[in-house]
Amino acid sequence: MRKFRKITALIFALCLSTTAMTACGDSKDDKKTDDKKPKASSIDDMDEEDLEAALNKLDEETSKELAKEKEEATEAETEPTTVEEIKYEASDEIKNAPLNSGYIQIGDTVFRTGGYMTAAELVELCDGKFDTSEIHLDEYLSSSSAVNIYSLDDPRIKIFVNFSEPKDYDGDRVKIPDAVVSKLEMRYFDDKQYGHGNDGGDFHYLEDVIFFPQGLKTMDYDDIKEFVAEQGLTETESLFREPGEYNEDEDGIAVTLEGEENLMGEIPNIHYFFNFDPKTLKGTNLAIFVL
Repeated sequence: MRKFRKITALIFALCLSTTAMTACGDSKDDKKTDDKKPKASSIDDMDEEDLEAALNKLDEETSKELAKEKEEATEAETEPTTVEEIKYEASDEIKNAPLNSGYIQIGDTVFRTGGYMTAAELVELCDGKFDTSEIHLDEYLSSSSAVNIYSLDDPRIKIFVNFSEPKDYDGDRVKIPDAVVSKLEMRYFDDKQYGHGNDGGDFHYLEDVIFFPQGLKTMDYDDIKEFVAEQGLTETESLFREPGEYNEDEDGIAVTLEGEENLMGEIPNIHYFFNFDPKTLKGTNLAIFVL
């Protein structure tokens, strides 16, 4: 009833508006005609012609309003999202993770590289966040065990994943869900080659996209030396570092830590590579490699 009264009032208002506009014409004859015609004081006094004019006016205004609302809604839905505006922060999980754990945060997702996750666990972790269509859980592990996963929210992120056999592998074929994620690293960002690995290629650490345990970031030379001292690491001249050792060259310091036993029954070494500019000793890069 309230809605009917509202529409009735609107029709009457439109009718009065139409009558007023007609009365403003330049023709004296028209004015005389209007003067003879009594003005409507309520909707009951409106004749068929005035009522039809008011209804047409109401229909026109309603159509315009609906078209405007639809246009505004369409613009809001189709307004493009600028991926450059996506910002990431280190989570508490990665901040509290041990340096020798193999944990790595890419974007807003915390992964674990080095043989600590199965393919099934990776797919579950990525559900709703990454396109994992290259991981076929209904198939068996083959010699071609490397795939890529793609962020659904940030198309700039592409992650390389490599699978291996689990600890109890006895020569039989391994189902993909049981395969172990032996390596996981961001290989490409914004169609450029980046990454947090150090096994070849021109990889560069993106500290606003990739996050390491304990808030580890690029460091200047003096800060790196202070870090290795705090960790109780021993310097070695050998290229083959043992866990608990580090070595130094012209533009970098490499650190090796002992990891935890993984799903392949191995205890991998966690390597961190700190790079700096040899002319200024300013930090330039940080990489991790689990082997």
